Amino acid sequence: MQGAIMSMQRIGPGGYSTDDRAKQALVDSFTWDARRKRPLFNPMVARPSFCSSAVWVATLSALLHWETQNRYRAISPAAWQALMPRLVKDGEGPWGYANANGPGFALLVHRLGAGVNFTDWKQARPSDVLKIWWNEHIGGRERGHLVILVKDEGDTACVWSSHKAREGQPAGYGLRRIPKSAMKRVLFTRITRPAAFNRAHKLPDEPWLTELMQAPTTWEECVRRCGIHD
Repeated sequence: MQGAIMSMQRIGPGGYSTDDRAKQALVDSFTWDARRKRPLFNPMVARPSFCSSAVWVATLSALLHWETQNRYRAISPAAWQALMPRLVKDGEGPWGYANANGPGFALLVHRLGAGVNFTDWKQARPSDVLKIWWNEHIGGRERGHLVILVKDEGDTACVWSSHKAREGQPAGYGLRRIPKSAMKRVLFTRITRPAAFNRAHKLPDEPWLTELMQAPTTWEECVRRCGIHD
């Protein structure tokens, strides 16, 4: 993940938006390389951005790098095509999981068997994906942020994602320091088995995540579905 973050840092913030233009920019930033049977990513196209699109860009970029270094464990063309972002509802396909309210990214990794989900800051490491909740709600009324942990700084966390403009800091891709006191709930996801993304094309749609666009859920339900541990 660190290499992917550094690459995105070099292109500049690029603005923050969650409108249709930003969603289409994410889709358009990935094209299919028919010769190599894998996606091609153009970071200059993936702007403006939003938090889950930034994390998805970093995740796929890291997987592309991993595959280059581990040819004997290549992700299949069918799996790569499934991983490419599309204009879909939450819960539809891998991107629809990662973009969902609640523990969408965590559920994706759990269903694929690609890693672990936990809540303990003491276990956290740089490059872990971190879902932050700003309020107590999970689902339709939640306010949240999806980021990648860069450094645990004690009372604050340095994270990378796409952010809204704030206090002179530009909108879009970049680093932010966030007080832990502002976080009502956190959920870490660590990818430990990238080869498991080879199952991406077999992932069924998840109606529960689609429902979370409007409906609430409980933390206990998230723990049960996502295999979350302390």
